[in-house]
Amino acid sequence: MVHIDTDTTTKPSVVRLAVQGQLDLTAAGAFGEALTGAARLRRPIEFDLSGVDFIDGCGLSMLINATSRARRDGREFVIIDASRCVRRLIEITDTAESLPPMLVAARGSGKQAEDQWARRALESVRAHASSA
Repeated sequence: MVHIDTDTTTKPSVVRLAVQGQLDLTAAGAFGEALTGAARLRRPIEFDLSGVDFIDGCGLSMLINATSRARRDGREFVIIDASRCVRRLIEITDTAESLPPMLVAARGSGKQAEDQWARRALESVRAHASSA
């Protein structure tokens, strides 16, 4: 079972989708609805996958398809954090280039952590844009 929280209050210029649980075939409906809702807001989308405790090929395919749609629509789309199982599946399948830039969210809190996260996000988006 999957649970997806949509956050537009922490950073109002961005839609953050926090995924918790299993990202597999059973999550396809919820994942699609969350992504469609986020896309309607016409803001950059951040995925927090740190709460994913299981992902299979279907879940990875959903991420790759979402990435393709975002690129086609010219929408900014990043993964700000990913659990070990997500990172492992991406590594095993060698699909990192088919996904958006993956940022590791700054650990900690406060202004310094937010500044560190912002620097990493900007560097990753610039690197991704120059390679596209």
